Amino acid sequence: MKPSPRLCLIPAAVAAALTAAAATPAPAADEPQRRVQVAMVNFTDSRIPDAGKLETALKDNYFGSTGSLTSYYNEVTGGATTFKAAEGDGVTGPVDIDLAATGCDTGKINDLTRKALTAKGVPEDSYDHLSLVFPSEKAGCDWLALGTVGGGTTWMPIGADGKMSMTALVHEFGHNFGYSHHMRLRCPEGDLGAGCKEDGTSHKTPMGGGGWEAGLTSPELLHNKWLTGGEVAKVAKSATYTLRPLYGSGGGVRALDIPLGDDRLVVELRHKSGTVDGEIQGVHAYRVPEKDYTKSALIDPTPDADESTGGDAPADADALKAGATLTDKARKVEVKVVKAAADAATVQVSLDGVAAPAAPAKADEPEPVRDEAAAAPEDAAAPDDAAAPNDARPEGGSTELAETGGDSDTTLAYSIGGGLMLAFGGAFLLKSRTRRVATSSGRRSR
Repeated sequence: MKPSPRLCLIPAAVAAALTAAAATPAPAADEPQRRVQVAMVNFTDSRIPDAGKLETALKDNYFGSTGSLTSYYNEVTGGATTFKAAEGDGVTGPVDIDLAATGCDTGKINDLTRKALTAKGVPEDSYDHLSLVFPSEKAGCDWLALGTVGGGTTWMPIGADGKMSMTALVHEFGHNFGYSHHMRLRCPEGDLGAGCKEDGTSHKTPMGGGGWEAGLTSPELLHNKWLTGGEVAKVAKSATYTLRPLYGSGGGVRALDIPLGDDRLVVELRHKSGTVDGEIQGVHAYRVPEKDYTKSALIDPTPDADESTGGDAPADADALKAGATLTDKARKVEVKVVKAAADAATVQVSLDGVAAPAAPAKADEPEPVRDEAAAAPEDAAAPDDAAAPNDARPEGGSTELAETGGDSDTTLAYSIGGGLMLAFGGAFLLKSRTRRVATSSGRRSR
């Protein structure tokens, strides 16, 4: 998905950090654990007021058994990838760096902190993710949080109250996994042709304004190989499927991966499971441009429905209801939702103009066309394209930075119209140079 005309390049100071910030390469997605190191940072002219209090809060925010960064990702990955504290309890500092806060120089903050950690006996090979926590008052960063796309570094400024947005924290680690900001495509009457228009964020993932109450989308899970072969039906011919909730218990198909020319179409069923998706329900479909599962976008056939807008809108306001059809006549693809309930949905997929059978395979028969070897797309990649450390990374390396609320593609980081998305009360609002994200703590487990 190409950036919208509403997007513009990020500020020069952040853009400069594209070549200045060193990012520790993250391990492959199928490695069992990711080691997270949190560093509290003091500037020469701005210090963390109560380091002891902040350290306690950070341990809870990052590594708590519930309502934390680690509990979120441990849950949504189904334990395929788990987070843990790096050396000791995972929180170090404060470390003093020889840098004034003013200017929010992300590259220097990163470089000097890594050197200070090494001097304290915390070498870079002892962690996979480094999260930099520092006082925000004098730094004047014009974003709530920042993360390298496909790398392992996050910047988390905090105010005098020491509070941290959990939505922002989960969101920035999503950028570390390679995810872009997740957008919404309005496709009138389900026509997947040229009529689809970008219209805000999806609200189906923390990467698209869903807050950290939302799970990741099935394309995001596919990118990191967090759905097993039996949970993914890679459609090769017309068939009818029974879908189970993406994060529900038990077995069954949880995502359909459908060819759409050079793109893919991924269909899922969402319902509250464990501590996530309490505000997301129903069948949803996503367009994956050129098989890049980090850049999927929600397909919304409604004229203006969006449960995130508040009021009395139901959690499935923009879901595909029974009888809804998505059609691409040029590519001879049709997807029809026959039944949509909380525990299961029946979806017919017709390819090459061949009608799908009326009913899915019986429960004691294998689901049709399931490709067990296709647990993830062929070109799904773990975030292993991070740049080398600063002193070794060639200029113009591949690691980008993405602001909370800004959109990112594989070559540049963007912010929306000079403002960022504000997540508050379940909605993202566009607000000039304001970066505030709701800190609601609802979570769920698979």
